[in-house]
Amino acid sequence: MDDGNLIFEAYTIMFCTGWWISCLIVVNIARKIRIFEKEAPPELKKWPKLSIIIAACNEAETIKPAINTLLEQDYPDLEILLIDDRSTDGTGAIIDGIAEKDSRIKAVHIEKLPEGWIGKVNALNSGTKIARGEWLLFTDADIHFRQGTLRKAVSLAETDETDHLALMPKPTASSFWFDVVINTFGAMFLYGTGAADIGKPGSKAFVGTGAFNLVRKTAFNTTPGFSWLKMEPVDDVGLGLMLAMSGMKTSFAITIRDISLVWYPSIRSMFKGVEKNIFGAVANYSLIRMVFIVVFIWAFALAPFAALMFFKVLPVFMLGIFTYVIMAFGAFFVKEKFGQKFLPLFLVQFGLLIISVMFLRSGIICKLKGGIDWRGTRYKTEDLLAGQRLNLGTLKLKKSD
Repeated sequence: MDDGNLIFEAYTIMFCTGWWISCLIVVNIARKIRIFEKEAPPELKKWPKLSIIIAACNEAETIKPAINTLLEQDYPDLEILLIDDRSTDGTGAIIDGIAEKDSRIKAVHIEKLPEGWIGKVNALNSGTKIARGEWLLFTDADIHFRQGTLRKAVSLAETDETDHLALMPKPTASSFWFDVVINTFGAMFLYGTGAADIGKPGSKAFVGTGAFNLVRKTAFNTTPGFSWLKMEPVDDVGLGLMLAMSGMKTSFAITIRDISLVWYPSIRSMFKGVEKNIFGAVANYSLIRMVFIVVFIWAFALAPFAALMFFKVLPVFMLGIFTYVIMAFGAFFVKEKFGQKFLPLFLVQFGLLIISVMFLRSGIICKLKGGIDWRGTRYKTEDLLAGQRLNLGTLKLKKSD
């Protein structure tokens, strides 16, 4: 066998082994993660005041139906702070209209963005300053809640004696291939954050979600606050990082039905949507690092295919077959645990390839523009770098300031 074949054989062995390890890790994570719908915390004798803080910028199409699901909740002591962040599409008028009809809602309008702040983080900060609740729920303007969800979440957080409860909903996919991408992205998120170790004594794992970050106000007040995250596009995970660094306890669960959202309406819109954060979060705004990571992803994703193509060498061919068996086992386990479809889980290789193109596109656009565009505002790369708090690609946490 010549040197080229030896290199190719070594490549397939190394990366197929990587698939085995990754699948087993994902199975272990899935085994340990709690499902919110299966939790049954006891009813509280006294319900603490809950403040829901929602930052909204140009959410006219989604905000009213989402807020209606909150207004229909049976939580006894509730206030909802709707923060209109410089909207130009009528969101502000919709918020005012809702607030006029329900005393639990307070409308806040932001007309000007302070220097050195990302719009959403500034809006969340503005809402937090006036929130009166013992618990703060940070959620988005397109999230829908089933009846009883808020009671159950607060009960669970109090029962766990936790400072932070993060719930990760199962997004709705509009097509088969979009389902593949969403499942792959979710697996990467859970793998990268070490979700199985959330809340474990001594663990440094942290997590946060834009859909549901429930935080005890006394715990939040001991942290540096949103001023520490003022230029962090991944503000939801950054909140989890900040709480973990401050010694707070986090609980985490996946919700299958009680919280729902349409994360993106299509793969095309997801390509656009992740422009703002994936390049910085994964590659620290470095093109060289981005290229390296994309090459690694492709090498990893294609390894089982490559092993099957190496059919003249039976051990390598069988290695490829066995890798697909392990992948099928992992997909079946996750399917059974979370009630998902098998095939989109099994085809994570394709999901990795599509996400890598999103990543590459995000980096190129960021470099060409010299920054990111988010909700009508341009944020310069040098400012984002100065304010970045986490880099998921290298597991580097920026703890300065």
